[in-house]
Amino acid sequence: MRPADVERIVARELRRLPAPRAPQTLLPRVLAAVQAWSRRPWYAREWFTWPLVWQLTSIALLTLILFGGTALLPVVQVFVRGTASTLTSTVASRVPDIASGAEVTANTARVLWRALIQPFLPYAFVLVGLMCLACATFAVALNRAVFGRALHS
Repeated sequence: MRPADVERIVARELRRLPAPRAPQTLLPRVLAAVQAWSRRPWYAREWFTWPLVWQLTSIALLTLILFGGTALLPVVQVFVRGTASTLTSTVASRVPDIASGAEVTANTARVLWRALIQPFLPYAFVLVGLMCLACATFAVALNRAVFGRALHS
């Protein structure tokens, strides 16, 4: 059978099927949703559907916010500069104390590493390697005992 014949047969059988019907509850649900959508308050709708008075009020308020922000920008810049310079001078005066504390901490960590951790590090690596070997051995033994077979490669 050729693909064109199969296509023709399938198309004929699909045309014989009845058209799908919507559930009985679909239309009432759609109508209820449309009605609820149309009953929304004016402020929950698109801006272009607002009453003209509220559109003009919102435009005026937006303009006031923009011009007020533009007028207050220099004042805010002066305040930020003053605050930043005060903060910078405070931090700059504390930098030597912070640096000396960091140096003491680094020296303490270096001494503790060399005295306590570094001598035992090779032993720790050997112990971890032995534990890995023991786990692998246990896995092979468990595989043989439980499943009665060897691991397949």
